[in-house]
Amino acid sequence: MIDRYGREFTYLRLSVTDRCNLYCLYCKVPELPRPERLQTSEILRIVRVAASLGVRKLRLTGGEPTLRSDIVEITHAVATVPGIREVVMTSNGLTLDRLAAPLRDAGLGRVNISCDSLDEETFRKVTKGGQLRRVLDGMEASRRAGIQVKINCVILGGCNDHEVVPMVRFAVERGFEIRFIEYMPMHSGEGEGMFGSPQTVPSAVLREALSAHFELERLPADTTDGPAETFRIAGTQVKVGFISAMSSPFCESCNRLRITPEGKIRSCLLTGGEVDLVASIRRGASDAELADLFRQANDTKPPVYQLHQLGAVDMRAIGG
Repeated sequence: MIDRYGREFTYLRLSVTDRCNLYCLYCKVPELPRPERLQTSEILRIVRVAASLGVRKLRLTGGEPTLRSDIVEITHAVATVPGIREVVMTSNGLTLDRLAAPLRDAGLGRVNISCDSLDEETFRKVTKGGQLRRVLDGMEASRRAGIQVKINCVILGGCNDHEVVPMVRFAVERGFEIRFIEYMPMHSGEGEGMFGSPQTVPSAVLREALSAHFELERLPADTTDGPAETFRIAGTQVKVGFISAMSSPFCESCNRLRITPEGKIRSCLLTGGEVDLVASIRRGASDAELADLFRQANDTKPPVYQLHQLGAVDMRAIGG
């Protein structure tokens, strides 16, 4: 399925919950627990229709996806959908010490684990109470289970930007891939009273800092692996990626749609509007009608996002 700007849609990010057990300063504070919006049968149907339209890669996201009691069953179900070649997940890692092996058996091939600091105090402040040790245990459990581990690190100027080199050394020692994500100020006052107002640090600045310690070998662009500009640490198999949404938007190569926890198709993280998919499912829509809704959403993808067009954006509510 190709949109009006010639971008082919092959990658679906599906948020299975908006609940989370961390309170990261660049997300809004989670609300009290509530019933899941999407039923497992609805998730499976959405994935089947998406696969029929050419989706080959599926990412399970949240909130924190492992908070769903049926996440292993969901993973197994979507991994067996014809056409789906890769099922991956984004997680904060807190529950992976016990779930990594079952998820691997269910068909999970890779997990992106969010970890913004290797300093316990900084980590606690960024996550508003998170325990770094549990995240590190989740990484190790995933590695032992045979799941490829990629570390996602959001860089916040004045907070953790000095940790870039230690983070890469940590990844090299363990054979983990790592990528650094430019901070996107989603709403005003974010982080105030903790680190002051965090600043976006351009990826070029991070690369320059790393180049003083490592030789970075640029790798060809891989459209199956999202928007990161990727390098290999010379002499290793470890890859370092940079997602430069602020300093160098990658909209022209975007190949993904998102399903929100409410079952709406979102064509862009920030702009482009939403199409209510689950409401149509519950009204008894056919697969052909659902496919048309995907096409409708795909055609609303903007050529370039507008960061604050819609005002404050709740990352947890749209599947960040």
